[in-house]
Amino acid sequence: MAFTADAVEHSMVVASAAELQFTCREEYMLAMQPDDINQAVKRIAGRPMKIRIAPGAAKMASAPAPGPKPPEDETSSRALSNPEVKRFQEVFGGQVRQVRNLKE
Repeated sequence: MAFTADAVEHSMVVASAAELQFTCREEYMLAMQPDDINQAVKRIAGRPMKIRIAPGAAKMASAPAPGPKPPEDETSSRALSNPEVKRFQEVFGGQVRQVRNLKE
């Protein structure tokens, strides 16, 4: 049930007294098997529950923690002000963690 566990992890879950509703992205829909989920629910809750699975955009509870900032020296500031670096960060949403001075 590794695929099911991964799909559940990337889903938004709403629980009521007798039902669990999972909202997940399309790519996880195939892995979301109600019977597999209900087996795990029986082990955890001690009773079966109605499982409803709906496609949609699952909202994650928290954003990833920001990484360490590069040291603020002349080399780092020059690299971060480079238009190609800025463009790369905009397109890929990346962050600069370390800047090496290749002249050294």
